[in-house]
Amino acid sequence: MSVITIFNGSFCNAEDVARKVTERSGYAVMEDREIMVEAGRRFQIDQNKLLKAVMGKASVFNKFTHEKERSLACLKVVLADSLKQDNLLFLGFLGQMIPRDIAHVLKVCIIADMKYRLEVAANTEGLSEKEAQKRIHKDDESRVLWTEHLFQKRDPWSPELYDIVIPMHKNTVDSAVEIICSNLEKDVLKVTEASRQALEDFVLAAQVDLRLAREGHDIAVSARNGDVLLTINKHVLMLSALEDELKKIAGTVPGVRGVATKVGA
Repeated sequence: MSVITIFNGSFCNAEDVARKVTERSGYAVMEDREIMVEAGRRFQIDQNKLLKAVMGKASVFNKFTHEKERSLACLKVVLADSLKQDNLLFLGFLGQMIPRDIAHVLKVCIIADMKYRLEVAANTEGLSEKEAQKRIHKDDESRVLWTEHLFQKRDPWSPELYDIVIPMHKNTVDSAVEIICSNLEKDVLKVTEASRQALEDFVLAAQVDLRLAREGHDIAVSARNGDVLLTINKHVLMLSALEDELKKIAGTVPGVRGVATKVGA
């Protein structure tokens, strides 16, 4: 069966929507913290570093330490491995790293206008309007940074990033659940041989990404049937030497049949 990802603004009742979707569909929820716990255990990395890599700005020293890239690469490997299970709903930031060519993944965005969010903040946490606005703006900033890092887009609610955008100021929790569950039944979201292969490609790309990140490289990685493409998105003085090094590192990852490089835009 298909997989669901939900990326949401704070105080939009997304947690209630996710809970009711799982009750109706039989899916299991996987939140960011579960992936972070597993990544911390598997790669012996502090969970606070993982959280900072996702939610915050890169340190001024990151170009020397590459801590953000290594942390995100570890999370991506765990995320990719988790996708091998069916009937999962990913709630949070990390589902955004799943590539769109895995066709059996339904990407959902849940957001609302400010009036709605202020009311939810007051009702659920007793926040004043000023407190709620400050909290919402801070939460939204972290989401802007995240989508800017992944997609070079400063609008985290942009419809082109999702299959469905649900405005909660125009929907109830139950109607949002109905929208998601009815879409799950569509043929386009059924698991196919092609979508399974796209998943295997993502798993392999994540492993290559981790191997490169550990060597201090921040390179865009994609894979197709065992062939890996490395895209260099920065200016370098000795391009051919870098390409040779990248190919050598990527070629050591089990499952890689061939490695090619290109220079990005």
